Amino acid sequence: MGFLILGLALLFGGYYLGLQTNMEAVVTSPTPTQAVKATTTPTEIPPTPTSASQNTKAVKAGLLDSTIFKPYSIDVPPGWTDARETTITAGIDKLTLTKNGYSVTIYQASMNGGNYMYKGDNKLDLSQTFTDYTDINGRSGHYRRGWTQGSGESITYTICQKIETGPTYKTMTSFGLITIVSPNPGTAAMLSEIDGMIASLTTQ
Repeated sequence: MGFLILGLALLFGGYYLGLQTNMEAVVTSPTPTQAVKATTTPTEIPPTPTSASQNTKAVKAGLLDSTIFKPYSIDVPPGWTDARETTITAGIDKLTLTKNGYSVTIYQASMNGGNYMYKGDNKLDLSQTFTDYTDINGRSGHYRRGWTQGSGESITYTICQKIETGPTYKTMTSFGLITIVSPNPGTAAMLSEIDGMIASLTTQ
C-alpha cells in the first residue's frame, strides 16, 4: 500500500513540473502580433533647391520717348550692383551693373553703330572682326558676345545683335550699345551669368 501511494506521488509530481514548464514557455514566447511587428523609419524628403532665377531682380531702364531705342527690363542675379544715369534733355540713358571686377554697361544715346564680323564670316565692307565670340539666344533676339584676345589685365566684350534681314550683326542693339569688361582671363561662371542677363533683355 505504501509503494502505491509513493508511486502516485511521484507520477503526480512529474506531471505538475511538466505543466509548469509548458506554461512558462507559453508565457515567454512572442505573440503572433509581436513576431511580425516591424520598425518603420520615416523617409526624409530633402528641401527643393531654390532656382537662381527666383532670386533675380528685374531692373528697368532706357529712354521712354526715344524713336531709336526701347525701354527695357533686365534680370539681375544676386550680388550685382546697378546704377543708372539719365539725362532726358540730352536723350541719354546709361545703366551700369557691377560685381567682383566685372561690369556690364547698356548705353542709349544718339550715335552710330558699326557692322561686326566674326572669324570665318565672309568679309563685308566697313566691318570689324572679332577673333572670338559666344552666341546668346535671347528673349528679344539673337546676340553675340564678341572679343579679341589680348594680353592686358582686362578684356572688353561687345554685344552685337543680329539684324532680321541678313547675317549681319550690329553693335547698336535694340536696347543700346552694350559693353562688358572682365578681368583677363574671366571665369566661365561669371561670363555665363552675364550671358544670362543679356538673354533676359526684354522690352518694357
